[in-house]
Amino acid sequence: MSHDHVHQSYSGGSHLNAALALTALFAVVELVGGLISGSLALLADAGHMFSDVAALAIASIAAYIAGKPAHRGMTYGYGRAKIIAAQINGLALWFLAGWIAWEAVGRLTSPPEVDGSIMFIIALVGLVVNLVVLRILHGSDEHHSDINTSAAYWHVLGDTLGSVAAIVGGSVILLTGWMMIDPLLSFVVTGLLIWGGWRVIRQTTAEIMEAVPEHIRVEKIKESICQLSNVCDIHHIHVWKLPSGELAISAHVECEDISRWSNILAELQGCVLNFGITHATFQPEEGQCISVESTCH
Repeated sequence: MSHDHVHQSYSGGSHLNAALALTALFAVVELVGGLISGSLALLADAGHMFSDVAALAIASIAAYIAGKPAHRGMTYGYGRAKIIAAQINGLALWFLAGWIAWEAVGRLTSPPEVDGSIMFIIALVGLVVNLVVLRILHGSDEHHSDINTSAAYWHVLGDTLGSVAAIVGGSVILLTGWMMIDPLLSFVVTGLLIWGGWRVIRQTTAEIMEAVPEHIRVEKIKESICQLSNVCDIHHIHVWKLPSGELAISAHVECEDISRWSNILAELQGCVLNFGITHATFQPEEGQCISVESTCH
């Protein structure tokens, strides 16, 4: 028996569309600037911005799909489209990192001439654009609860750090003429992309596998439930995150007096709510509480 619930709907989010338009516009500018200046760091940053465009487009499309209503064939709705999109974006970060590293290795042996002034100016403008996009995404309601928006955010954050690297590279070239700084800084960007990709892939894989959220301790939940009156035991406990971001739990609960189930259920729901679990399904079973000390053992 469980409480009644309605799976929440999703919205595409104008914040993703606004971030997409701004990023796409500057990606073209940065690509042209990288070709003119000959800077790999700038081209790498432009490549990353194009990956941001793809990431934001995927995130926006996934958010739209997730907004489709549930039906008999998809009782949970299409919310997991956002998780799939986030994992694709995480893998894309690794692909992009591999491409940048490959190009950087080639330039280590024969670093080309780079126009430090163009590199510096475009990277500076790129930093401003990325900060604006980050602000758009970070200011959205979904940033902290929605892995889809979070994955897009990590793409843009990595690109922001790439712009910082390009600014540093342009400054060094202008002051010292040391061209080797360009491919070296590209390796820094590569490392950041690998780290960001791993973070996204790990989180999306955990959600696809319906793993227990990291901050939840099932043992603590069981201990708390065992303190309730008329609860003899609880087993088959499952805790996972729904596509909506809600935490869910299902379990079998042994009760000493199953005729009081409606009261026990209310206490169970209040108990798990203290752990941030808003979606609870419990199955009552007849049990026998031998003593207070043996409850739930």
